[in-house]
Amino acid sequence: MNGCCAQRNGFEDSLHYSSPAHGGWGVVKTGHLVPDSYQLFVSPAACGRHGALAACLEKRKNRVSYLFLTEEDIVSGGYEERIIEGAGKLLAHLEKRNRMPRVLMIFVSCIDDLLGTDHDALTEELSAAYPHIRFMFCHMNPTSTDTKLPPGVNIQNKIYSLLDVTKERDQGVNLIGSLSPLRQTSELFTILKRMGISDIRHISNYEGFDAYQEMARSCLNLVISPAGTYASQQMESKHGTPFVTALTSFRTSCIRDTYSRIADKLRVRCPELSIYEEECERRMWETAGKLKGMTVLLDGEAVTRPFDLARALLEHGFQVTHIFEQKVLPPDEENYKWIVSKHPQVNIIQTQNPRVTVFEKLTQEALSIGYSAAYITGAAHVLDLGGQHGLYGYGGIVELMEMMEKAAGEKADLRKLLDDAVLVV
Repeated sequence: MNGCCAQRNGFEDSLHYSSPAHGGWGVVKTGHLVPDSYQLFVSPAACGRHGALAACLEKRKNRVSYLFLTEEDIVSGGYEERIIEGAGKLLAHLEKRNRMPRVLMIFVSCIDDLLGTDHDALTEELSAAYPHIRFMFCHMNPTSTDTKLPPGVNIQNKIYSLLDVTKERDQGVNLIGSLSPLRQTSELFTILKRMGISDIRHISNYEGFDAYQEMARSCLNLVISPAGTYASQQMESKHGTPFVTALTSFRTSCIRDTYSRIADKLRVRCPELSIYEEECERRMWETAGKLKGMTVLLDGEAVTRPFDLARALLEHGFQVTHIFEQKVLPPDEENYKWIVSKHPQVNIIQTQNPRVTVFEKLTQEALSIGYSAAYITGAAHVLDLGGQHGLYGYGGIVELMEMMEKAAGEKADLRKLLDDAVLVV
């Protein structure tokens, strides 16, 4: 095993290394999912660098402004006044250009936690001055990464908390947790229709804030990614909307269980699924044969539950040799333990451990599912699967097999892939 592998009895805490292949959905980009919203990022200049560069590269810079703080602003006691003043100047600027937002998200950084800012008082003052705008304080604080409410979880709760309580209900279902819309190739849409669902809603479907409120009418939330669990819990408390944990999986038995639980919650009969399962089994074994024993690597930035995917591949004859993941999420722990027990030869490596910088590059032909694994190992074949690309259900498995076959048949230009993915270090 490589020297930077995680220990089998737990993962190592260390200084974090961030490779050029690390990145993706930060809190600023996630917040931009809210239609008719604008952002004011309040922080020291260095803290806003990542979000600012990504916004420019992804053509989102016209939806975020920065109020950079000096040391004097912080120690003088004028921090809160600077926020009020900065928000006022920004809104005056936007009003002149007829670009007033419906929501102003004010992002604060780690120093805000130390200063003990009264966000409620600031929100009340701003709301009184601008009654037609929603004001919301959001956090970009990496210091909370190891808490129960890390930045990625907190921002999802924030964006869905903007939904107003309504007495109107319909047979719609919300997809929560997945930041990208699910691909229409998934059978999920067909199966939910058969279960009596009228509309399947994702935040990316909406261009206006009023239209976005439609999600408050849905009768059920489906949690597609673990990061959406807390938001769904809060929506159940606020709106009375129940939720079903329906995490993306690449194991047919887990997919069947998910559809069964959705049907139970809706009090309907689950449609027949065997035809989907048979197709998946056939395609997985077929693809494993076409790869002819090629080494397969994968990482946690490509899929939210890499051990789930690794288990599915190992169960179908794929030669998975390395899994790159910083830590094991609770919903993936059972799969992690299965791999450690059944396939102890698989190397499990922490992507942010500084020792990955001395990882010996692989000499054999390898297919990497994810950028980080490719960057660390030097794999020649790379499957561009950042954030799962909306793959879901049985259809997601079939499409993944097609993508793996294509990637295995061509050499990748990793630098170009990283540039196209707009990963900012």
